[in-house]
Amino acid sequence: MGKEGTLARYRPSPPSDYPSKRLVDVVGDGANYQFHDRMEIGRYHEGRHPVGMLQVKDPTVSSRHCVITQDRDGTCFVRDTSRNGTRIDGRRLSPNSKTELKVGQVLSVGQKLRLRLDGEETVAVDAAEISGTQTLGLANTTVVTVLVGDIRNFTTIVRTAPPSVLQESVARVFAALEKAVVAHGGTLKEFQGDALFAFWEQGSTMNHAAEACRAALDLHRLSDELARDPSVWAVEGFPLEMDWALTTGLVAISGYGGENILALSMVGESVVLAFRLEKLVDETTGPIIVCPDTRLMAAGAFEFTDLGSRRTAGFDAPQRIFALVGERESEG
Repeated sequence: MGKEGTLARYRPSPPSDYPSKRLVDVVGDGANYQFHDRMEIGRYHEGRHPVGMLQVKDPTVSSRHCVITQDRDGTCFVRDTSRNGTRIDGRRLSPNSKTELKVGQVLSVGQKLRLRLDGEETVAVDAAEISGTQTLGLANTTVVTVLVGDIRNFTTIVRTAPPSVLQESVARVFAALEKAVVAHGGTLKEFQGDALFAFWEQGSTMNHAAEACRAALDLHRLSDELARDPSVWAVEGFPLEMDWALTTGLVAISGYGGENILALSMVGESVVLAFRLEKLVDETTGPIIVCPDTRLMAAGAFEFTDLGSRRTAGFDAPQRIFALVGERESEG
């Protein structure tokens, strides 16, 4: 039953009244793994063969890497609980958040496993032992474009507005903005009080900086719409205004929280710079500021205005900044 030397081992759960789905290995041996209401992916351990878990021979896969669930209507979701991350069609998922996995999309786990959500047939495969109990963390250094969006004058609003009204309004605004980030192929890293922190990773799209710029314009338009909707922003006397900044650069990304991953850690100068540049936004700059590297990568698709150099906290040299004006009109 199965094939020797294959990448993973799987004991499927018994059939249920949920729709039958399968994950098909599109890079390795073509094995497929059937599931119904739930399936878990984790690292292989000798003597540990739980039902419903796909065990992967890869030390970069966490013991409990991700969980795939299916609703009764056939809609599938993935929740990432790993140290090194899980991707759908190249886009890194936010840890511990349910993300829809659609038929035809490819789920990436570890260094080699690529699984397409597909049909109903199942094949269980065997695997040899892999030693070690700790997840081998990858040196996950990559180039990203970071987007920071911040609610203007939030300190003043906090001191005056009813806390429950403000909290509920912010939650509704950020829920709508999160959907827009995902729709543009980005990853929401976190919300930091009054700020949204998202990123686009190199390789996740054709041009991650351009897609981040497109998302920033869309999120700004969306925030303006939400500001005019009292069912969303219900803080009377304090209009919703948001400032945005984009930076591109090299960062190190990993999950933290041991095997029970809590969130992503991202370290790099571009992250710090994005939060600093956002503070420079005012009536003279326009709502979206970008760094030179973002502007350089996205210049073919977007218009920018040179705002000169400004001093920012924590940086010795003045930083050159540009205003994102909008998309270039297509020729012809």
